Amino acid sequence: MPLSIFWLILLAGIAIYLMKSKRIGLVFGFFSIVWLAMISLPFLPKLLVKSLENRFPPLVEISRFNQKDSVYILVLGSGYTYDKNLPPNDQLSLNSLGRLVEAIRLHRLLNASQLVLPGSVHDEYVNEAEPFMKTALDLGVNGNEIHLLVTPKNTKMEAFDYTKKFGTNNTLILVTDAIHMPRAMFLFRKEGQSPIPSPTNHMVKSYWKNGITDWFPASSNISMMEYAMHEIGGLVYARLFYRGEKR
Repeated sequence: MPLSIFWLILLAGIAIYLMKSKRIGLVFGFFSIVWLAMISLPFLPKLLVKSLENRFPPLVEISRFNQKDSVYILVLGSGYTYDKNLPPNDQLSLNSLGRLVEAIRLHRLLNASQLVLPGSVHDEYVNEAEPFMKTALDLGVNGNEIHLLVTPKNTKMEAFDYTKKFGTNNTLILVTDAIHMPRAMFLFRKEGQSPIPSPTNHMVKSYWKNGITDWFPASSNISMMEYAMHEIGGLVYARLFYRGEKR
């Protein structure tokens, strides 16, 4: 939470200034402004996001696949909002919808592919796999080509449950956000998988018409910084403490 860090530094500086040392308090205040500039200007957020997103290229070329071989395309979940008044695609988060669209694109290019849609139970009425599956069906996917993982609540559990259900001998395409792909690949490899990454939902994209306003402070830069810090922290934690599950 980079914005929360700003407020913590600033409030600490104000408290120190009023109760103990004006000089130290001013130093804290100065660093809070420096931190705010770092997270709201595009330089550092885009640098960190690109360092994660560029580790695995998009899966554009599919000539490597034998069209007769079975391929599993696993979509990692990213949340939904249950609202019976909305169509299933509108219940999915934008991240989930982008991942599903990428998976369906690949599914239509690969004749023998199967979709694996995971989900977690958020309440007693519906789980994430339901709007995923209904959206896929509405978009023309054959129900016989869809498999569900309805218990995972995070990427580590998705890797474990997929391996438990399908083993490690199948060709697996892993679909998730580009910024999340390094951590996802690490966790799936820990489960003995050798997935082919298909990153999507890129946050930093090349565009030749970037204008001067793109270099101003913006809330979107803070959001990118938050995503980057979350993924870097999660990847560090996984590398330090995760050794794979025992089946």
